Amino acid sequence: MVAVSACLLGLNCRYEGDHRRSVDTQEILNRLQCKNVVPFCPEVNILGAPREPIDLFRFHDRIEAVGRESKRVYTKKIELEAERFKKSFDSVNLFIFKSKSPSCALCSAKVYTPEGAVMEKRASGIFAKKMKIWYKDAKFMEI
Repeated sequence: MVAVSACLLGLNCRYEGDHRRSVDTQEILNRLQCKNVVPFCPEVNILGAPREPIDLFRFHDRIEAVGRESKRVYTKKIELEAERFKKSFDSVNLFIFKSKSPSCALCSAKVYTPEGAVMEKRASGIFAKKMKIWYKDAKFMEI
């Protein structure tokens, strides 16, 4: 089974209500002759689409997902979505994550200081971080 960020498959689940359909993702799925594809988007499951953007902030020793306008902390809700995904899918061979996403980036999310300055540009998203812990035998990539 291959799990793919839903926006890469053309589903309108991004914060602005759009998608980021990816030809590269489709080519990978075609090359693998993959018939079992599971789209996922933890943010749309929590907030719908369109929604306020979420950014990652480092507070002391913890990274938090914070709503850009509301300043609400969504970290726990994203982690709960990760747990829900894990309970639904025991085995995943490959994850294809959306780059730069505060939930799904594999290694390209920005993390800000509490004052709003960029302090890191190569972080994992909250959801992706959990998947890497739980699915040790899976392969991971981001587009």
